[in-house]
Amino acid sequence: NDNDTTDVEPPPRNLTFGATKPHDGSLEDPDGIPSRFLTMKKNDRTEAKESFEGHLAWREEYGVATLLSRPHRKYDVCKAMVPHYFAGRDPHNNIIFVQRPAMLDFELMRKNNSTIDDLLLHYIYVIEYCWNIFEPGPPEGVMTNVLDMKGLSFRNMKNQEYIGFGKRFVNMMSSNYPGRSYKTLVINAPKWFHVLYKVFKPLLRESTRQKIVILKAGEQQDTALKFYLGDALPRDLISNSKDATQETHVAGTRYFLPVEEREQCEPGPNSIFEYDMRQFVSLLPLCAHHLFCCYPFHHLTRVCSFSVH
Repeated sequence: NDNDTTDVEPPPRNLTFGATKPHDGSLEDPDGIPSRFLTMKKNDRTEAKESFEGHLAWREEYGVATLLSRPHRKYDVCKAMVPHYFAGRDPHNNIIFVQRPAMLDFELMRKNNSTIDDLLLHYIYVIEYCWNIFEPGPPEGVMTNVLDMKGLSFRNMKNQEYIGFGKRFVNMMSSNYPGRSYKTLVINAPKWFHVLYKVFKPLLRESTRQKIVILKAGEQQDTALKFYLGDALPRDLISNSKDATQETHVAGTRYFLPVEEREQCEPGPNSIFEYDMRQFVSLLPLCAHHLFCCYPFHHLTRVCSFSVH
């Protein structure tokens, strides 16, 4: 009724997402295989079909199709356990994803009764959000990855829990999200980084290895970051910036504080991408026991074991 002025809430958004998308090759393919899986296996149909069937089984095991429709009760603690964020878009309009794996905080994990499995499920959530909400199409979309190795030490090499997480993470991404990398920038790499790289190199396809650029802190790294990231280069990644030179991170504390207003967003941990994702998580259906979703951010210091600095 055009004369009815009663406010009507819009229908709920469909937050169930399948393994295939329009124009990804699956509809035209006799075996329903997305083009990315065929490319991963260099058009070997038998191997591609086997890999895709493994991916479907993986999605079923973790309930990936409906993951974004379910409350993410450990969103904040997972964001604090290892700093990672969508910084913005590079000059080619690819989404930039920054991770700081050297800061993986097992002490914080245990304080909050969390596990490696929780963290891996969180990463699935984040990547699914990226390719279904941020960037729902085209299916050949790729991202620029930045791995900030600042703070990496030989202690990480000796920590089997740390290495174990890294291997599971790399294998999960490689097997289930093939062809999603435009470029991977490994920054602030220590002189002995090749030792760690040898551990993970066998898990990477040759096509992935060719997209990796390893950089050491300094002016050349800053120049490369400005070239690859453009205006979306976060200040805390610039070697001589105040944010980078004065940065100290204490175990068991947050890496950064989320902003409360959209106008405060800037490229980096508090990008518009991160702000929108936090709003999305907070609006999901809530249950009383889902502490990390139920409480507004300024209450989290009272319900979480970690402190905010």
